[in-house]
Amino acid sequence: MTGSDEALPRGRARLLTGLFAFLLTLLVGGVGGAVLVSGFKASVEETARRDVTVIGGSLARALAMQFEKAARFGIPLKLIPGVEGYLAQTLNQTPGIARIVVRGPDGREVRSAIGPLAGTDTVSAPIAVDGLALGQVDVTTSPLAFSGTFAALTLQVAGAVLAFAAVAGIASGLVAGGALERRRQRLAAAMAHNVAGELDGGPQSAAIGRSPVAQAFEALSRGARRVGDKWAAFQAYAEELLAVDFDGRLRPEVERIRREALPRGSQSERGS
Repeated sequence: MTGSDEALPRGRARLLTGLFAFLLTLLVGGVGGAVLVSGFKASVEETARRDVTVIGGSLARALAMQFEKAARFGIPLKLIPGVEGYLAQTLNQTPGIARIVVRGPDGREVRSAIGPLAGTDTVSAPIAVDGLALGQVDVTTSPLAFSGTFAALTLQVAGAVLAFAAVAGIASGLVAGGALERRRQRLAAAMAHNVAGELDGGPQSAAIGRSPVAQAFEALSRGARRVGDKWAAFQAYAEELLAVDFDGRLRPEVERIRREALPRGSQSERGS
């Protein structure tokens, strides 16, 4: 364990786990919500487009019939009184209508009413009396009047995704992050005991359970005991050689082998 590791906040695992769960839920939920809202919006807009086209066609035919009645009395379309106000009132009272235009026989605009919405499709109905074409009524429709509430729906979905992501982050931080933090602390304690030379583990090994890490510590402990036994046997054998080295010729070689066999940490400590 280094000093930087020891200086890490104890709740770091909870924080990182919660943050990861929050971001993952936000990403997946955001993408899923966007796809669902987009698909639902496209479906509703297509249905609304068909509906307002039917409404526009019916309105165009109804207006054309009214202008035909006036034309039967010989009143030109340009001279029919109150048309502008009537068209504006009809447009405001009929959802999904963006524009109403009355055209003369030459196709020029005679009277019109324009709403605030942008139109997409235009349906027309002819104005004819006894087979004589006197003009036509053009009605431009806009499905936005039926699908304009999707901005609020998008905000609601975004808020719901954000709330669920926050709940998932908090829950993951407390549950999964807490468990991870406890395991990290037990692992840090076991590593500290190992650094101190307490490789047999004891309570520390039992604290980290039967996980792969615990099995690794047990293997390390067994290996350390085998190395210690072999080192003790090596030292005993070296002492036996030195005991029969009456003229001192074997001592330099035995000492050299001892130095080479020492672990690196023990060599540095011995040298200092």
